Amino acid sequence: MAGQQFGAYRLDRLIGRGSAGEVWLAHDDGTGRAVALKILSPSAAEDPDYRRRFEREANIGARLDNPHVVPIHAFGAHQGRLYLDMAHIPGVDVAHKLRLGPMRAPEAVDLIAQVAQALDAAHAARLVHRDVKPANIIVHPSGFAYLIDFGIARSSNQTTITATGFTIGTLAYMAPERFAGNAEPRSDIYSLTCVLYECLTARRPFGDTDPVQQLHAHLHDDPPHVESAPDALNQVIARGMAKKPQDRYRTAGELATAALAAIGMAQPIPRTPPELEPPGRTRALPPLEGPVPHTRVMPETGSPANRPPHPTRVAPENLAPVAAGPRPTRVLSKPNPDDAEPDVIRAPATHHPVFTPRLLRVIIGLIILAVVVFAVIVGCTPLMSGGGQHVVNPGTTTGHSPTLTSEAPAPTSEPAPTTAPQIPGFTFTFQFPTPTFTFAPPPTFTIPTWQWPPAGQ
Repeated sequence: MAGQQFGAYRLDRLIGRGSAGEVWLAHDDGTGRAVALKILSPSAAEDPDYRRRFEREANIGARLDNPHVVPIHAFGAHQGRLYLDMAHIPGVDVAHKLRLGPMRAPEAVDLIAQVAQALDAAHAARLVHRDVKPANIIVHPSGFAYLIDFGIARSSNQTTITATGFTIGTLAYMAPERFAGNAEPRSDIYSLTCVLYECLTARRPFGDTDPVQQLHAHLHDDPPHVESAPDALNQVIARGMAKKPQDRYRTAGELATAALAAIGMAQPIPRTPPELEPPGRTRALPPLEGPVPHTRVMPETGSPANRPPHPTRVAPENLAPVAAGPRPTRVLSKPNPDDAEPDVIRAPATHHPVFTPRLLRVIIGLIILAVVVFAVIVGCTPLMSGGGQHVVNPGTTTGHSPTLTSEAPAPTSEPAPTTAPQIPGFTFTFQFPTPTFTFAPPPTFTIPTWQWPPAGQ
């Protein structure tokens, strides 16, 4: 696609590619600037709910006012693919830097302190990044660090590790509560502490083992001790990676302050943000109604002479600043074009009417009960309709009670079949003999006559 036109952008050079999309160094024809253009896979635009979340979170991310957050210029859709226009940051991500070996403690802690500022700004805006990792931190040649990719979440057809649930992130850096589908600001603090550990060791906290072992380690194991770090810094890592969110630092800034104090630094190294492209303008997606498979939001462009005017853009400086309030927490993540490690995703649950074993047992029990009641009623009908004879002996005998007999028809040799209602795939047949009731006379007792004194005495 190099040299091709993508809406208002000319694609110059592929920067990265991953399972969720591509990142291009592109030229924005409308502003004349070089940008980093993230183009998501076509499947991302086919889900209306996903698109709405993308629009909402990218719009909020574009208004985050922090020098360590990469500015978002614009976002939208073109030819059935969502895209995000961000400032191009010359530099290298931390994942590539760590391939050369671990960092010294002051450098690692200073990096974490810079990223902590970006996270605190996002958390104040009710945003949880959910995918903090070395590949998402870019370091400018001046040493200024940026946290990238606010406003992007992976589509639901990515690699899954659970059959239910909806977890987005990279397994090696995920907090324990994330595996239960929960995400909160302290989940990002756990991930940032994992990054600190990796910066000091050039290794992930729980290695590169298979997913099941990593998941178990996040849930149950303490982080390994960093031999090259002082004990105070190891204690900071232990608290930042505590299994329970309430046992961690309350903010990313608290984590950074504790890490700086552990190595004897009062504050991070003062840094001036490098000069980037002029501030961008944000254009939003149009309202989405219903499924939009491969919807072209921006018109396809041809030669410059045939291109329609650019859509109206609203400058971020004219937008109200994002402020913390009682709004619900908004959660986002990103597609990772540079890191091929699959994310943990929870696919949407599908519901199909099925007969569960428990439901079948209940149905069968009700059928059996109905059949038994029916058989008893049928068997008692002759008795209740006067089919039997009741005869009282006319004679009386001293010391004898009246005799009661009941004559019933002789039982038939063939039982009366009764068939229960049928369930598709199951057949139940029950046979009950016709009941016969016989009332026998009570026993007769003779009471002897006694005299006292005996006769003849």
